[in-house]
Amino acid sequence: MKIKSILKKATAIILAGVMSVAVFTACGEKNKNDAESLSVKEMLADIFDNALNSSTFSGVFSGEADAASKTNATVEFGKGVTDALGAEVKPLSLTSETKIKGTKAGTDISVTYDGNNFASLNGVYDNDAKTMYIKVPELSDAYLSASSDDFNDLKDQLFSAQATDFESITGISALSALSSIKNLSDLKVDECEDIFNDYIKVFADSLPEASKKDDVDGKIKEVEYDYKQNVYTINTDNCKEIIEALFEKLKIDEKVKELSVDVLGSALGLTDENYISKVDEAKNALLEDIDEQAGTEGQIGLLYDGDDVVGIDMDALKIVSVDRNDAYAFSVESEAANCLFTAVKDGKKLDLDYEANFTADDKDTKDLSFVMDIDDFEITDKENGLGNEDVNVTAKFGDNTAKIDAVYRAEESKQNSEFKISVNDAEYAKITLVSEITNASDISIPSGTVYTMDQIDKYQSSMKLDKFMANIQKALGDELTAALSSLSEGLITDETEASGDDADASEEDAIMLEDYYKEDGSFDYDKLKKDLGEEDYKAFMSQIDLDDFEVDADDIEF
Repeated sequence: MKIKSILKKATAIILAGVMSVAVFTACGEKNKNDAESLSVKEMLADIFDNALNSSTFSGVFSGEADAASKTNATVEFGKGVTDALGAEVKPLSLTSETKIKGTKAGTDISVTYDGNNFASLNGVYDNDAKTMYIKVPELSDAYLSASSDDFNDLKDQLFSAQATDFESITGISALSALSSIKNLSDLKVDECEDIFNDYIKVFADSLPEASKKDDVDGKIKEVEYDYKQNVYTINTDNCKEIIEALFEKLKIDEKVKELSVDVLGSALGLTDENYISKVDEAKNALLEDIDEQAGTEGQIGLLYDGDDVVGIDMDALKIVSVDRNDAYAFSVESEAANCLFTAVKDGKKLDLDYEANFTADDKDTKDLSFVMDIDDFEITDKENGLGNEDVNVTAKFGDNTAKIDAVYRAEESKQNSEFKISVNDAEYAKITLVSEITNASDISIPSGTVYTMDQIDKYQSSMKLDKFMANIQKALGDELTAALSSLSEGLITDETEASGDDADASEEDAIMLEDYYKEDGSFDYDKLKKDLGEEDYKAFMSQIDLDDFEVDADDIEF
């Protein structure tokens, strides 16, 4: 791939990523609800609504944005990083100023290493023109701009290539977040719950008469429940009726249609015009799968709290929710994964716990577990979304354990945070972060030299790449530069060797057709079929161009 192509793709991703992430450091709008008078579930909904509908990036789309913040972060690297690199890594500092005003958003980021300037960035998003601008002063005096068409083209390239590398995933995620945030931010939590409950009702109404009714009780961690359960025996005909009912509702549900097109449109090729046909395609595919299991039946249990469906119990899956004034809990149990969430109220504060365990389904995959414990969570400044909490996160993957211990403390218009990151008991980093609420001033569209994405050659010519790299090397120092260079070379070598191993494996698995010719020159199809097996033989032969071989097509038997 030429540098022009790499630069174009990487720059577009940076534009999307920087603007879609950095602006979220700006703060939210006032929420007047009194936490003490709300149930836990209402408090959680309040928190999410405030975060999604605050005067952050979503306000840019309506032209009502008005928020700003300044963030200073320092990263101190620990023994884990030093041992991994074989060189001392000194503190890295980052300063960012973000503001969103009217229909524009802007961010300025500056990075220093051990007190030496490393790099800086200036970015602006103009919703009126649907255009982003980015400038790295140390690299070029010019701005590079990208329109929504540029991003659409990039997404098409990424998806058409079926790319799965980090660069592509990052680009897709950033672009998807940018394109769908407006409608998602307009959606309230209670609206989501209403949508969910509507479909649960359609599902429940489509079931036959209950074959059994009983009482069930239990608890999710320390949150107890006592429910009624209806057990239904369903066959494939019942399943078809359920599918028909659910998909008929999907076809006329304008809210779900709007969200589906906005959020999933790019990934699934979904538009207002083809929405119904796409829904029908999905329904027909499910019905075909059900037809293949004709004559089978199973049981499903629905858990009720009064008239409300609060859980489902099937052979391979059990979901239960508990909604009380002082607690909310949710759990999912299956063969592959078990997850639970609890939130318990203590005055204006919440204690939240989340656990997830994923069981490997083969010997080559490792088990994964994730635990998050949040104590004394409270919002102390609703207008700016500032608060206090203690957070502990532990993730285990096979024999490796990673931990994050975080403390958040609010102080007037500032949010102070500290994170400690360790892996297998070795400290890797401590991050100290202070975010301060500031006033949003007007944002100007960049002037001077601005190159569009189709002028990437001119932008490339303006780059002071040698000077930029020399400045980075000077800031890092010779020892760390050499360590990073050695690490990079090692990764490339490992990748090359791995590719070689794969190639060797492919050669070992390859079918050598010359081994199947008999002494008289005829081809031994029976031996090939025996070695490959019936299905692989058919698949293999379907890909062979017989014109490339001196064989008689009439001799082939399936």
